[in-house]
Amino acid sequence: MTFLVHFLIAFGLSFIGSLPFGMINMTVAHAAIRKGMQAAVFTALGAALVELIQVFVALKFTWLFAENPGVERIFQIIATVVFFAGGVYFFFFAKSKPDISENDVKPSKRGDFFRGMFISSLNLMVIPYWIFYATLLTTNGWMVNDNQHVVVFSLGTMCGTFTLLVLYAYLGARILSKSEQITRWVNKFIGLLLIGFGVFQIVKLLNG
Repeated sequence: MTFLVHFLIAFGLSFIGSLPFGMINMTVAHAAIRKGMQAAVFTALGAALVELIQVFVALKFTWLFAENPGVERIFQIIATVVFFAGGVYFFFFAKSKPDISENDVKPSKRGDFFRGMFISSLNLMVIPYWIFYATLLTTNGWMVNDNQHVVVFSLGTMCGTFTLLVLYAYLGARILSKSEQITRWVNKFIGLLLIGFGVFQIVKLLNG
């Protein structure tokens, strides 16, 4: 049962985290329009596989420090600050127009799968994103620190990202035409979500 909970939590967080328009999901949508669904699916699969690896590394890195009791409270404070900062950024300052140029959608010589891997590997914000979520989940007892649960959680993030990217591919042109408006509301939603996590962390710190 705990494996299923870990998978579903990871799936949900990954799906939500992939909602804002960016280089990866916009590339998948463009691939679907210009080259068809097969190209888009392989691009999405490559991107999701890289995120699986990034999440696994992020979780192990987090717990390496969190195993020290003196560091755990520092992580909680840092997570609180980051949640609030991220929430304010997404709600008030995040751009609603995605940055993507025509050069970003040209066919890659290495194939759509490797192109997806490459683009995903450029997203360096994935690791800190999951470090802070892992800190939140671990310190509240919602995540088990062993290799089996780490693998299941990482698979959940991969599936969540892949599902969202395939959804982008199916909606394709419709999403791209409404990208600015949709992104504006998605950013506000994520901003409120992060601020909510920040408030939760403050309450936990005060009660601790």
